[in-house]
Amino acid sequence: TKVMTTYLAFEMLASGRLKANQVFTVSDQAFDDWSGTGSTMFLQRGENVTVDTLLHGITTVSANDGCIVLAQGAAGSVDRWVSLMNRTAHELGMENSHFGSPNGWPDEGKTFTTARDLAKLAHAMITRHPDLYRRYVGQHGFAHNGITQVNHDPITGVIPGADGIKTGFTRQAGYNFLGSAQRGERRLGIVV
Repeated sequence: TKVMTTYLAFEMLASGRLKANQVFTVSDQAFDDWSGTGSTMFLQRGENVTVDTLLHGITTVSANDGCIVLAQGAAGSVDRWVSLMNRTAHELGMENSHFGSPNGWPDEGKTFTTARDLAKLAHAMITRHPDLYRRYVGQHGFAHNGITQVNHDPITGVIPGADGIKTGFTRQAGYNFLGSAQRGERRLGIVV
């Protein structure tokens, strides 16, 4: 889910609908609902944060709070953002996916995807937005508000050429990983 949120942000950045230096404010609702809930970048109530910082938090430390603030700021509401996510999935040919939130928090099955659909999403992200991919994906760590966290990506820095993409865990889905590595002109993706 966070890969789709990232990809949608990349699409908006590329089209000029979103700017990396654009600032969003952490709403009371975002703070009340997501402060300390699951993976977080420790955003504070009323904090002003750039899209660039939010994307680093989402891609590197799976920031649930960052996804919500990005969605509210970029689309005006979480519901509008989720609608854009589902439209984008349809456009990419992700036939067996549906998103119910920007961050993938368990939602009684509203959010689901398949390995094939995640491979399509990874391919689109890497080929359509290579510069944004290199900037935001595969970073080893992230520091915000005085708290430093590491990326739990098991292959970046371990496997030659590995550069991301995203780990995940829910009780419903268990552990999962979407990864990619490039050696020379050959790139391989992995979905576990």
